[in-house]
Amino acid sequence: MSALDLVYQYRKLLGKCESGLGLDVDDIIALTALEAVFAGDDRDGRQHRRERVEMACLLRGPGHGDGINDRVRISELGPGGLVCRQAPFADDGTVLEVVIDDPEMSLSYRFKARVAWLREDVGDDFALGLTFVGAPLLIHHGPVDHVEDAVDRIAIAA
Repeated sequence: MSALDLVYQYRKLLGKCESGLGLDVDDIIALTALEAVFAGDDRDGRQHRRERVEMACLLRGPGHGDGINDRVRISELGPGGLVCRQAPFADDGTVLEVVIDDPEMSLSYRFKARVAWLREDVGDDFALGLTFVGAPLLIHHGPVDHVEDAVDRIAIAA
């Protein structure tokens, strides 16, 4: 499994637990195993270790002007959040949607994340530290099956 899949699984189980649904024994075993995979290092004081990655994502949410709807690069990813590079300015505390598409697998991972910090990056861009909030969403894209409907029958009759 990729780091993205592992983070999705962890956040999904954590979201289930935090929502009050509770976890069954299999879920608890899976969550414990995922926590072990991302165990933090005592030297840096992090609860979870972050993986260095190189992937594109789309950030969406409120911002200055028309809001944020920008493609950015993810450089670090972990169960607690991620670091985006080449990102637009965003105020601390702003909640954004992080959309990571995997066209090869026809999947789209959707996370909600809060801006934890902002630093200057290259040129006019920024690096953003985002902390995940809530449960993620995984969308499976499938082939488009078109069923003839009333609109099609009207178009044919015209």
